[in-house]
Amino acid sequence: MTVFGPSDWMKKKKTKVLIYTRISDNQQSKEDKKNKDPKKKPALIQQKKKVVDSLKAQSLPSTGEWFAEVKSGTDRERGQWNAMRNRAQEIVIAGDRVFIALQDPSRFSRNTRHAIVAIDQLHDLGVPVYATREGIQTGSVNDLHPTEELLFVQLLGGGSFVSQQQKVKADESVAESKDAGVMSSKGNPLFPFARMDPLEAFYEQLPLKTLTPAEGGGPNVFRGTVAGMTAPDGPTVAGVKNMEKREEVRLAKLTRQEYEAWRAYRTKIRNLLIEFQHDPFATGTKQGKANFKAKAVMRMVGRYLKEPWAFSQRSDEELNEIMFNFKQYLGTKALKNYVSIVGKR
Repeated sequence: MTVFGPSDWMKKKKTKVLIYTRISDNQQSKEDKKNKDPKKKPALIQQKKKVVDSLKAQSLPSTGEWFAEVKSGTDRERGQWNAMRNRAQEIVIAGDRVFIALQDPSRFSRNTRHAIVAIDQLHDLGVPVYATREGIQTGSVNDLHPTEELLFVQLLGGGSFVSQQQKVKADESVAESKDAGVMSSKGNPLFPFARMDPLEAFYEQLPLKTLTPAEGGGPNVFRGTVAGMTAPDGPTVAGVKNMEKREEVRLAKLTRQEYEAWRAYRTKIRNLLIEFQHDPFATGTKQGKANFKAKAVMRMVGRYLKEPWAFSQRSDEELNEIMFNFKQYLGTKALKNYVSIVGKR
């Protein structure tokens, strides 16, 4: 009869436990992102608590060393993952028994091949990996648990499959976007740092164009007024003149309903940039905070904002996907910049 669960030796007082917790970067909440130290991130603290509570409930050691990190489970070069395995080897060499405890198999890895290699190495050392949520372990030399180990690997493989499917989906989405030609431009400036939305100022002051210079109006006065209302981070007088040309084209090519839909969408995207405190169209410090989600969004919606008669809006679901997997939607230059910044942290 197959018996599941921890082995008797794992319950002995002299047995040591290594606790491993992991979340991926995209699983972090706003609270998690506030703390650079993984061990201060709420999600990892909560994950550890679940493991510890489960160990205590089964009368297993629960005060062992804690290894925590924010890394994709598909990455073999996880610092804390490798450190934990090295530490397990040190404990065994010192003559003590040890097991690794984690919440579930997907925390250990989301790449089946990498996981099996690691499990095999630990198995020969006499170190099982125990998933507290499922209550199953991988077993070890002279303490075989073949059925549990098979189930552990199957569950781990399920997580690996999901990760691969997500990557395929993201890659397909990028390929489709490239085919549609929507990734080659940011579109037109939206001036998120302007004192007033330039388009709102544009239409508010439009009556000035109907007046003569003697009456205090005319094209030059109109452009200067709009530029002044949006300064210092709005369009220049020349920029307002370009706005006039673009508006003429849009109004000529779109129905009133299509134009209003475009304008509402433009406002939504501009509000996103305001929320991100980032202007992808500016350079240097005028861009505001470095925000690669904003860059990705503008790269994906820019062509519609520029030529709404030729391209379609991105739905809210698509926008969420772009912001969630923003690295997949960055241009080569922006991606290199992102990698360089992350590498310095």
